[in-house]
Amino acid sequence: MKRVGFFLWIVLFSHFSFAQDPFDKLMTLRQLDCEDVSLNSSVLYKKYLMESKTDSAQLLLNYWLSKCGDREPVFRASILLSLIERNFNDTLLKPSTIDHLKNYINRMELQKNYDIATYEYYKSYYGFLSIGSEFDRFTKTLAGAIKETYPESTVEYLLAEFYESDGKGFFSILQTDQYQGTVLQNRYFSAVDEYLNYQEMHMSWLTGIWIPTGDIEVLGNHPDMGFQIGYKKNKMSYDMTLTFKWGDTPTPYWARRTKSNNSRELTREFFGGYFGFDVGRDLIVSKRHELQALFGLGFDGFDVFAENGTMPVESVASYNFNFGLGYRYYLSSSFYMGLRVKYNVVDYTLNNVIDFTGNPITIHFAVGGLYNLAKKNNLDRLEYRGR
Repeated sequence: MKRVGFFLWIVLFSHFSFAQDPFDKLMTLRQLDCEDVSLNSSVLYKKYLMESKTDSAQLLLNYWLSKCGDREPVFRASILLSLIERNFNDTLLKPSTIDHLKNYINRMELQKNYDIATYEYYKSYYGFLSIGSEFDRFTKTLAGAIKETYPESTVEYLLAEFYESDGKGFFSILQTDQYQGTVLQNRYFSAVDEYLNYQEMHMSWLTGIWIPTGDIEVLGNHPDMGFQIGYKKNKMSYDMTLTFKWGDTPTPYWARRTKSNNSRELTREFFGGYFGFDVGRDLIVSKRHELQALFGLGFDGFDVFAENGTMPVESVASYNFNFGLGYRYYLSSSFYMGLRVKYNVVDYTLNNVIDFTGNPITIHFAVGGLYNLAKKNNLDRLEYRGR
């Protein structure tokens, strides 16, 4: 019996030894994460300001920043403290300022919609402070009291009013001439410029007229229609262009059947097209207006004889180097109407089908759009209505 008891004691001791790793007892150090730091710092911030301990509040913000980085709640608390102390200055408006202001607007939207799930997923983005927290309520009240101590035309008043509200309409006001030259407005337009330079997909429909000059005037004017597809980045546009021109000529002209008996015959047949690569460069840009220099290189031509029994189609073919100007008026941030005028350099005598040439002018009315969802969403957030 004693042997059985001894055996059971050995088994239990061995099981306990394996279950309890000896290192478990050494795991005593604790490291605060940003969720703990942010929660406690937000509570202490309110406490220090309620007790008028602004020096302690500043030290706390320095600690909060060092532990969690440059996050929206820290930025908000710093701005409000500087307004209380009346030592607000442009050095507080760091390059990340506009991102923090957008973050605050997003935060207020989550609070309005009770969207806890989004906050839980993006805790880091929202500074590890739950939406609708005591900190949010306190800073709103605090900003409302601060606002009354500054003239309405000042940046200080504008920022206090921003943090008292949900932030809607703030960026529209910031774009006005009242804040021209301020660092805050400069930060805003720097953010806008960043998004304006995003690449956008482009497509447009073209309808217009093909106008011959020189010896090819005999061919007469013809309707010219087509489309473009490409993209725009910064001030440059890159497009593939395809257009078609058609209609009998007003008077007959001489053409040669090079694929059969090489005879010359009179014809009024005319059906052609252009396919090429076009480049545009913005010359003048305002919120809704855009003037571009246009350049293109492609293939051009038209049929002079249709297929007729044993007679094959005969066509004129040429290179096409073109240049001109284009104007766009944007009805919205992505939809425009425009006008394009181009001078086309061609040589229709290259394949010996006709013996005359000239350089046509093309005039197109354009309806088009540019699309980049990220660009649109960010500019909408910044309440920017131009291009």
